Amino acid sequence: MAPIPPEKAPKPGLNVYGFASVNPYKVTIVAEELGIPYNYIAIDMSSGESQAEWFKSINPNSKMPALVHVKEDGTSVTVFESAACLLYIASEFDKEHMISYPVGTPGYWTQLSWLSWQVAGYGPMMGQASHFNRYCPEPVPYGSWRYTAESRRLNQVLDDQLSTSPFVAGDRLTVADVAIFIFAHSSKWCGIDINEFPNVKAWRDKLLQRPAFQKALQIPVPYQFSDEAVCNPDGQDFYNTVRKYGTQMIKQATDRWKADVPSVPSDYSNYE
Repeated sequence: MAPIPPEKAPKPGLNVYGFASVNPYKVTIVAEELGIPYNYIAIDMSSGESQAEWFKSINPNSKMPALVHVKEDGTSVTVFESAACLLYIASEFDKEHMISYPVGTPGYWTQLSWLSWQVAGYGPMMGQASHFNRYCPEPVPYGSWRYTAESRRLNQVLDDQLSTSPFVAGDRLTVADVAIFIFAHSSKWCGIDINEFPNVKAWRDKLLQRPAFQKALQIPVPYQFSDEAVCNPDGQDFYNTVRKYGTQMIKQATDRWKADVPSVPSDYSNYE
């Protein structure tokens, strides 16, 4: 295994490897809600640090967030993918169930269902909508329409759920709320008008009043993709740069995987 640079090596306690993008903020929010001390280790995407062999030893998928928990006995646990990180933190640090339900209870399974809904549908669809609406190097109307429409449908599912309970899994904030929140907080960047979904908007605004959310959204830098931020006329030079840089990064990351699509006999029949 390639040695980890000393300044990026995990320290005793909880270490969060992140970057100023959507998913790592989930982890800082949960840590702040629980009052857990943590060491935030920023990964330099511009230099390709996420592709370094030492980081791949922490997350083979080269994405963030990732955790390394160095325990008091010297052993360590490594976790990657945001949902796994949230569940690990809840398991290890939320013994009083401040932001989770006890394992095996009906509330736990509701929490897990909504967390799975976020990582399987809401996040990926909002992310694809963001790609086709904000990062695509050329207009692709079908892609924009497809993923924006599906994101609107999913926000209606969320709106319906929040019409029946104060939080997505019931009567308390859980890791599922945190996972979903950061995408709802980025709705306009993804191409969604949150005002169409009043229960989602009220829930998002309620969470934004929580001190832990406010603090976590400053780490490692103030969150850059909120509706307020992306619509600020004085900040558009930054977003022009983000879009150009994002497009370049996506192209560089995917060019090596280009290939011809294997054909099947029914090809093109849907064009008729």
